[in-house]
Parts: sequence; C-alpha cells; structure tokens
Amino acid sequence: MALKATHCISIICFNELLSVIASLQPKENILPKNMYESNKILGSLKMPYEQIHACPNGCMLFRNEHKDTNYCVKCKSSRYIEVQNDDGSKRQLTIAVNILRYISFTERIQWLYMTEETAQYMRWAAKGKMYNTKKMQHPRDGEAWKKFV
Repeated sequence: MALKATHCISIICFNELLSVIASLQPKENILPKNMYESNKILGSLKMPYEQIHACPNGCMLFRNEHKDTNYCVKCKSSRYIEVQNDDGSKRQLTIAVNILRYISFTERIQWLYMTEETAQYMRWAAKGKMYNTKKMQHPRDGEAWKKFV
C-alpha cells in the first residue's frame, strides 16, 4: 500500500502486482488478493479519530458551545457548502467545508510504543545512553549541560 501511494499506482496495476507476488508465494499464503481486501486489512489498523468541523478560514472550530452554529462567529463564513437555488437564494448542504481530524495524544503515544524499535527510542531518556557515547545524542550530553550539574 505504501508503494501504491508513493508511486501513484492504479488499482488495476496494484491488483496485478499482488497476483504476481502471490504466484511467487507458497499456496497457503495470506497475501490479500486485491485492493479491496488490502484496504479491509488496513482499515482495522487505522487510528480512530474525531471529526471536528472547522471554519474555512481557520478562525474557529464548531465544537462545544458552537457545535450547533452554522456560520463562523468571527468571519461569518458558512460551516457547510452553500448552493444557489433556482430563485437565487442560497441554501446549505449537510457537507462541511472544512473538517479537522483529531487523534488524541494518548493514542498517538500508544502507537509509538507498539514496535520495539520506536519504543526503544521513546525510553532512551529514562534508561540513559544506549548508543555511541562519542556522539552527542541528547542536549544533556553537551558540555554546557555538564556545567550546570
């Protein structure tokens, strides 16, 4: 999936690439057969997020006390896409113009600790130096820091 996104591979090409790779694997492989199956697998791995409607100009978020307002308090722009009727009047659709996707901090930190390699980097400051001591790895390794201690 990362290759598909990086190199803008079409769905047809991606499906054919999966079939070629599957032909090289043993018969009992668990490789997805097409794009749809790979999206289903990745869908279960995605981080949950909260969708928050935002002003198109970035003035405010439509949440808490402003969750029911349809226009920005500061710049008066519409929260939803507006279309013109036949008589010239405008009406709002239920599609938000700008959406902020918020991932909570604790969930992001939990994802960093999921692999052993990133967890090792996250615990580095607490456990002390684990790498080459001739290189400065952290500001506390510098000469200026040693003068304060």
